[in-house]
Amino acid sequence: MSETTKFSAMNRRQFGLGALGLSALALGLSACGGGSSSSDGPKTLQLILSGDTNQGGAFAAAAAKYKEATGVTIEVVDVPSADIVTKLKNAATANDLPALARVTSIDSIWVNQLQDLRDIAESRNITADLLQESPDGTIPAIPSDLTAVGLFLNKSLFEKAGVTFPTEIDKTWTWDEFVQAITDVREKAGAKYGMVMDRSGHRVRAMMYEFGSNAFAKEGDKYTSDEQAVETLEYFNKLNDDATMPKSVWLSGEDGNAMFKSGQVAAYYSGSWQIADFNKNIKDFEWVSVPLPKQPLTATNLGGGFMVAFKDTGMDEEAKKFIDWFYDDANYTEFAKTGGYLPVKDLTIEYPFQQSAFEMYQKSIAANDAKGDNAIKRVVLEAYADVPFTGDPLREETVKMLSGSQDAKTTVDNIVKLYNGA
Repeated sequence: MSETTKFSAMNRRQFGLGALGLSALALGLSACGGGSSSSDGPKTLQLILSGDTNQGGAFAAAAAKYKEATGVTIEVVDVPSADIVTKLKNAATANDLPALARVTSIDSIWVNQLQDLRDIAESRNITADLLQESPDGTIPAIPSDLTAVGLFLNKSLFEKAGVTFPTEIDKTWTWDEFVQAITDVREKAGAKYGMVMDRSGHRVRAMMYEFGSNAFAKEGDKYTSDEQAVETLEYFNKLNDDATMPKSVWLSGEDGNAMFKSGQVAAYYSGSWQIADFNKNIKDFEWVSVPLPKQPLTATNLGGGFMVAFKDTGMDEEAKKFIDWFYDDANYTEFAKTGGYLPVKDLTIEYPFQQSAFEMYQKSIAANDAKGDNAIKRVVLEAYADVPFTGDPLREETVKMLSGSQDAKTTVDNIVKLYNGA
């Protein structure tokens, strides 16, 4: 995977618990905090996360295996994804952080309360391009799993329409060819829509990379834009015509996942996290994972979760021991297979289902020519930004464009202003 835009150092904003006037946690926390232990009894550590149930209970299975191996209990607390940010923010302000968390974003409120995981990252051979130092030179978070934006097709509709599709990265279609293909499927096979795309800036950013944009990468101390970003949004705006794409997904929040699973949509621009769901829940038609379009670049956008260990919970050493065990090759391989996760280290995973779909994503990551910021590193760096922004500026401004209230150029200009704290 290539990364042509390097990250510059950011000034650290003092959002640590010390700046909030909070004292360090005392030892011997209750079960609702970092964990509990006694000198002659078993230890219990809390791991706060979201979505483990949806991924086959991979973390819960790892926790059970760890207890069997060590006698230490990892209490997995699976909270709704909409609640985890608030839960950890409240825990930080109440001086009651857990020992461990698996998160998809890092909050500036508690970023300075994270342990340095550099020794584990290096000894367990985590892919270097996925690791980001803090301004103080620590590794505050290690990716727990990797996702990538990708494309799913309703194979049954394509076959009914007699429309072919690429199966190899180096023979993929352009966006223009892809749009023509889904239009043909819609007209010949009776699909209601050509495609749906998740209502997410993460997905639009991948499209921007394919059009050759840096997708608001940071140059020096400022986020920037380019003509290709405007071109992408103009193209995307034309697609949202209630035939190629339904306006309801982006303007009304209709569920793109449910629409694709209904069998009425030819293609779904989403990502690798859908594989386990589709494998289990799509029974009425055949689906397939195929290469993303290029225009002109072959590119995707990375994402995933992070393992973090909090300081001063009374369980600091035990938390790092679990993380070290978690990234052992054998343990991590079992985790990735159970949850349907892409690995964050160089491992060959034989998945129990949809092996070809997972391999397509791994090939996409290997061939990724995105010009912009590595999204995994970006998440860490943004937690230390002088003026952290909230929400998803790319999504929110794109919605305004699709509603007709502004053009693509204004949309791009507004996004840059929001990223830069204006």
